[in-house]
Amino acid sequence: MMKLKQKLLVSALAASMVLPLFPAQAQMAPANPVVADVPGAWAAGQAPAKIDPNKPVLLFVHGLTSQAKVWYNENDMYQYAYNNGYQTAFINMYDISGTPEDMWKDGELLAAKIKEISQTYGKKLVIIAHSKGGVDTQSALVRYNAYPYVSRVITLSTPHHGSQLADLAFSSWAGWLADLVGSQSPGTSSLQTSYMEYFRSEMAKDPDVNKIPFYTMSGDKWSGSSKASYTFGGAYLSVFGSNDGVVTTDSAALPGSQLIQKGPWNHATVRTGSYTFNLFKPYIGTVSGAAVASSPALAVTSSVYHDVYQPSISADNSSTSSSPADGHYYVRGGNYNGTATETLTVEDNVQSVTLDWISSQPVHSLQLISPTGAVQQVQVNAQPDDEIFKGAYHQIAKLSKPIAGEWQVKANSNTSGAYLMTAVFAGSTNQASLNSSLSANTLNMDVQTEGLDHEQTQISYTVDYYDERGKRIAAPTAQQRSLTSDSVQDSVPAPTSGKPSNYVITTDIEGKTNTGAPYKRTLIQSVYVDANGKTYSHQD
Repeated sequence: MMKLKQKLLVSALAASMVLPLFPAQAQMAPANPVVADVPGAWAAGQAPAKIDPNKPVLLFVHGLTSQAKVWYNENDMYQYAYNNGYQTAFINMYDISGTPEDMWKDGELLAAKIKEISQTYGKKLVIIAHSKGGVDTQSALVRYNAYPYVSRVITLSTPHHGSQLADLAFSSWAGWLADLVGSQSPGTSSLQTSYMEYFRSEMAKDPDVNKIPFYTMSGDKWSGSSKASYTFGGAYLSVFGSNDGVVTTDSAALPGSQLIQKGPWNHATVRTGSYTFNLFKPYIGTVSGAAVASSPALAVTSSVYHDVYQPSISADNSSTSSSPADGHYYVRGGNYNGTATETLTVEDNVQSVTLDWISSQPVHSLQLISPTGAVQQVQVNAQPDDEIFKGAYHQIAKLSKPIAGEWQVKANSNTSGAYLMTAVFAGSTNQASLNSSLSANTLNMDVQTEGLDHEQTQISYTVDYYDERGKRIAAPTAQQRSLTSDSVQDSVPAPTSGKPSNYVITTDIEGKTNTGAPYKRTLIQSVYVDANGKTYSHQD
């Protein structure tokens, strides 16, 4: 009997040591709302057992190509909101129809629903918006006058200044693939960096722009993600600064807003409750709009972003870069019928090349053939994209300290389709940059180079013309020039459409460095022209 009592005592002590590891008052998961698969449909989350009249309703707004259930399917954000006593609502934007819309159409829809949801609950809302949802929200509040029904907005990795991935989707090399998988939508088009500069100017001149406080969060950890789209996007965007695989931390900053925190999140974890809810919770405030006192730790990480913003550099070199934004990537693309081969040129002293073969169908084999003829078989693990190039598949490979010279990249598939090859170079000391403007219906381009042999270098560029909804309005213009100095200035006529339009310039540089090594790079920039002929472009 004594031995039995001792065993029971040991078991009880063990149990008492384990129990504190779990919440003292664990709550059951709330029932998921059912949101109809139509634009503008919304549903309330399960109400907390005790409703606090001083707590606002949290309205969750999703991002590009996403939908309402992203907040509660394989995500504990809804659970965290419920456990903390908040009433919630979730909404589907036009993305649910399969064709993402721009911030104007989304904003108009959202504004009407914000009013409806607020009146249903009888109190103001706090909006938690992810990615493009933050842009749609600002449009709804400022342009479509929904601000009386909202007390504050928290944006999670919102591209307030656009994404260079959207520029890439409308480049001449990506056109084959982007058109096939449907990524040249009005929603993607509106996120081009030049168009977002226009949107920022429209917001800045509106008298309602600062009536509702905005708070922002952003991530800078794309490496190590299980999602290929973040590995691809992170590597590509790393030449523009720290990022979460879709949006740079610089772009996620909003003029006049307060930065809550930048942290080690990718574009998915930043919207996940267990990662960020407790960090932005002190900024939700009350129904009256009063702020809840934030903890000292949070207060230290907060700052106000006005017109000048200096992004911090992450200690993880794989997810950020201090190098200039341009001159570090090479892009090629087209259609294929079973097999496609591209040449990858590597100059001396390149530390690594991150290669991504993006295709409309999964590849069955991918080979890298070195300048010496050695064949490297890449283990095939094609993964789908669920962001800018949703509907496409990624096959990623990395070359560490590659041999200088011409490499061959060969992909095989059992079907025909389209592809896009991107290569991001690390460690190169040769630089190139592109700046563009439009005046008197003429597009002016200035290509700057450093470290190249002028007599052996050619500059080729293609200008693609789109309307502001991403539809092509004229045939592309192609030109080629020799590099006679450190810079090339050239002009091409623009279509006289008389309507707002986007010009996407894809520039290819091919030649040799001053040491005689072969050199190939791609530069991509978008230029937006409004109805009055004013030009907007994002200069990195």
